[in-house]
Formats: sequence, structure tokens, C-alpha cells
Amino acid sequence: MAFNIYLLCTEVKMSLAHSLLGLLSYRPATGYELKTAFNKSIHFFWNATLPQIYRTLKQMEEKGWLTVTVEHQDGKPSRKIYHVKDAGQRELRRWLEEIPEIPEHREPMLIKVFFGNQIEPQHLRSHLQRWREYHADLLRRYDEEIRPVIEQSAKLTGAKEDARYWSLTLDFGRQYAKMVIDWCDEILSASGDSKRRGGKR
Repeated sequence: MAFNIYLLCTEVKMSLAHSLLGLLSYRPATGYELKTAFNKSIHFFWNATLPQIYRTLKQMEEKGWLTVTVEHQDGKPSRKIYHVKDAGQRELRRWLEEIPEIPEHREPMLIKVFFGNQIEPQHLRSHLQRWREYHADLLRRYDEEIRPVIEQSAKLTGAKEDARYWSLTLDFGRQYAKMVIDWCDEILSASGDSKRRGGKR
């Protein structure tokens, strides 16, 4: 729908259903369109496969959160379009107002750094360089791909005020990626200086 960010967290109280309710609150959509919206927006901090989306939509319909209309197409399969009902809007509002849990932070890369003295320096440098490259590419995508998506989605949905909040999450992702890049650069630079001075593990 609008933005991509990278967020280090495990599953907490957020559910796929609430993500779908949020996306459908902007406009009705098919399951495939919702998957596309995920890929353009929530993907980096909450992803889902198409089968998961369809299963969840069915459950949401059974709970009375959604209603479905069938759009017939000449020469093509019919489309099921999902709409949020008042009960779904209330559930989304209830979840949004609920105090979030503090996520459990897990980062395998930091474990490798923590025990980095137990491997050859070139292996650790390789890990850090790959991590840096990943976040550098992420930062590039934020600037080149995601900002235009925010503008386009705001026009498409008419949610211009919401776009400001989408941009806030994008800003978090950008700042996090920049922090990782700077951190990697600092370590790589320090290890390079150590090698030039003849330092050893």
C-alpha cells in the first residue's frame, strides 16, 4: 500500500488479520491485490504468503469482520472482493489502541560478532561486508522505490493524511539501515587499521 521498512522483531500480538483489516480499510480488494499490497508496503516487517492470506480472509469472514462480493468477468475467473464491515473496523480500532508488547529482539549476526574472536578475521569481515551490502541495498530501495509508492498510494486511496504515517515507518527503516551501515563501516575500518599495524587475534 505505501511503504517498506526493515524492523528487527519477532511475532508479537499483531496478527495477519489486523494487517489485512488495515489494508482493506483503505479500499476493498481481492486476495491477490492484498498480497500485492503486502509486497509494496508491510512486507519488510510483516509478510504473508497468498495461501495464508486466503485462509485468514475466510476466518475473518466467518467472524463477521468482512463481507465478500463476487465480480464476474467475461472469459476470466470470477473475482472475490473483500470489504471491511463495521465489526471489522471496530476490531482494527481495538487492536490499534491496545498497548503493544515489547518484542523479543533476536539478531544472529550479533551472535557471530559476539564470538568473533573464535574465527579467522577474514570470515568475520566477510559477514560484516555482506550485512553492510544488504542494508545499503535496502537503503537504496527505500529512496528509489518506496518513496514513489507512498505518493502513488496516497493518490490512489485518497489517504493523504495516512501517507505521513507511512513515511514515519519508512524513516525508521532508513535510519536503522544507515545505523547498520555506519556500524559495519566502523568495525571494518578498525579491523583494517589493526591489520595495517600488524595486529593479530
